Amino acid sequence: MSEGDFITLQDLIETKPRPVKLPVKIAAEIMGVPPRFLQMALQQGRFPFGVGVEMTAWSYYINTERFIKYMTGQELTYYNHRPPLL
Repeated sequence: MSEGDFITLQDLIETKPRPVKLPVKIAAEIMGVPPRFLQMALQQGRFPFGVGVEMTAWSYYINTERFIKYMTGQELTYYNHRPPLL
């Protein structure tokens, strides 16, 4: 699976072995949202399947298994997991 390929949620579910992490572009495509929307939501801690971290530039991590659970309704709990600012 590469970023240039069109992929559906079903394709991802059927991929064996599954990648540990997903690129933002592929996850956004599956969700039907622009990549920037997903990046902003990850930065704000809005989804339980990934995180955005600011270093010299923003970096993103999306866990494949948690993404699939979220997208199939197995993980419906909403929470903002971003730690409070001190």
